[in-house]
Amino acid sequence: MQNLLDAIRQRINRVVPKRLHPYTAMFLSVQFLTFLAIGVVNTLSTTVFATILDAVKGLLHLADPYRVTFILGYCLSLVLSFFLNTYLTFRQKPTWRRFVKFPVSYIPNFIIQYGCVWLFTMLGMGRTPAYLIAAVIGIPVTFLTMKLFVYKK
Repeated sequence: MQNLLDAIRQRINRVVPKRLHPYTAMFLSVQFLTFLAIGVVNTLSTTVFATILDAVKGLLHLADPYRVTFILGYCLSLVLSFFLNTYLTFRQKPTWRRFVKFPVSYIPNFIIQYGCVWLFTMLGMGRTPAYLIAAVIGIPVTFLTMKLFVYKK
């Protein structure tokens, strides 16, 4: 896999300015692909956790069950994402410090995605395409924030 990524990066580096080469190295890496795969797992786990919690919402006696079950599902998947990214993406040991910093690293992503969705819908774009484009824009931001803030060596 790394050989394929290196070949793609070499082709891209022929046409992009040299000052951008560190970014092509960062985003055309096994580490970034692992991060993306964990993002897919995280999205699926949020859905599964929220669905399970939604199924038992009657037992929880919640005033606003859909929001609460989504938030609880999101929090559970965030914990799962922390451990997967710690061990698989960044190959480090979990610490309480990283555990606290991890959700903080999502704040810039949230702000950017929220702003993009707001802007795109104000420009007349449908919600679903706006969500998808905002997510694509937010992914590299989250990766950089985690790499530089949470898992900085």
